[in-house]
Amino acid sequence: MTAEWTVAVWGAIGAAFIVGLFFGVLFTRFGSRNIQKQQQVEAELKNMKTQADEQKQQLEQHFAESATLLTTLAEDYKKLYSHLAQSSSQLLSSEKQAEVLKLLQHQDENQPRDYSEGSSGLFKNTSEN
Repeated sequence: MTAEWTVAVWGAIGAAFIVGLFFGVLFTRFGSRNIQKQQQVEAELKNMKTQADEQKQQLEQHFAESATLLTTLAEDYKKLYSHLAQSSSQLLSSEKQAEVLKLLQHQDENQPRDYSEGSSGLFKNTSEN
């Protein structure tokens, strides 16, 4: 009877081993898919972060260069204004300078305005007519 019991015990141990092996392979396969997905998501996140850092760096470089160009432009306008002011005082007599100044002031007074003097009538009550 011990020989039968031993064979039955070994058979049960062998069956448990095979079932355990089956479940181990099954869990490993599904677990590795989750790990692969996690690694893929981490790689995508790292890639996106790298792209965001590159874009940030490009924006900073763009604005720094724009600021430099605007500074240069402002300096050039100052030089141009000084040149024109100096040239006009040297080339034009004081009477002509006064005429040009009056002409410029007169043009400023006749410039069109961005707004109207009164109501445009768009929102007037139509029942008053």
